[in-house]
Amino acid sequence: MYELMIRLETLFLETAPAWLVGIGAAALIAGLLLWLAGAYFSSTIIGLLGAAVGSFCGLLLSQWLDLNPLISMTAAAAAFCLAAVLFKNVIIIVLAVIVFALVGGAAYSSVILGAPPAAQQPHAAPFPVKSFSSMDPSLRLAYVEHIAQTEAGFMEKLKALLGDALETMTPHRWKILLSVLAGAALCVVLIWLLKNLVFALCYSLIGTLLLFIGAESLLMAARLEPCAALQDQQRLLTIAYFGMVAVGAAVQWIAASARQARQKPQNKDIA
Repeated sequence: MYELMIRLETLFLETAPAWLVGIGAAALIAGLLLWLAGAYFSSTIIGLLGAAVGSFCGLLLSQWLDLNPLISMTAAAAAFCLAAVLFKNVIIIVLAVIVFALVGGAAYSSVILGAPPAAQQPHAAPFPVKSFSSMDPSLRLAYVEHIAQTEAGFMEKLKALLGDALETMTPHRWKILLSVLAGAALCVVLIWLLKNLVFALCYSLIGTLLLFIGAESLLMAARLEPCAALQDQQRLLTIAYFGMVAVGAAVQWIAASARQARQKPQNKDIA
């Protein structure tokens, strides 16, 4: 979690405060809704969730196929959103599997990015490491400009960071694939056993991430660097993230169970 957030924080360093406020406010509103009430508003949110997943997939696709990131993200978001509306029930399950798969892959990828093996790590002189969590704070922005271009814009730097991360993870692609498959398999098993809990977890995972991004954006707009301040306590961010995920999932699961309990007597009366 820290490696992801510190990379995002570095990318935000030269972003205009007005943009950071807009990103932060939107992320906080969407994150709060998903974190505590995603399951309740699932019919409305599923289209937006499909668009978000589509945007992420489009961003990855733009990196692999060397496409324009904005066009690729927009097209993929529209396609996923339309599919979510037309095939709601199927898409909910598919998105749940995707979320768990991404969590599995991201968990292992964060370990690689946080401490890549020196023997397999291509150095980018004069930078001794590619791990942002291990890099000297004064070098992070210089590294982003080094792998992109000094005058590159936000999207170009974002694309360069993604390419840098993929390059670092390439030697471990099979292990990452196995972690992705493990996450997907776990989701399928849990859907069979505890469907409501799985959906609540998915909403809470995404909602909490958006809350973190939103809070970081607003703090960066005020010229504060929260991740840099946690340089010596990096695990606190991960603990806080999964703690909030657990709270959000529990709230939504309890609320869903209560709604189902209230609906049962009504169904009996109708019968």
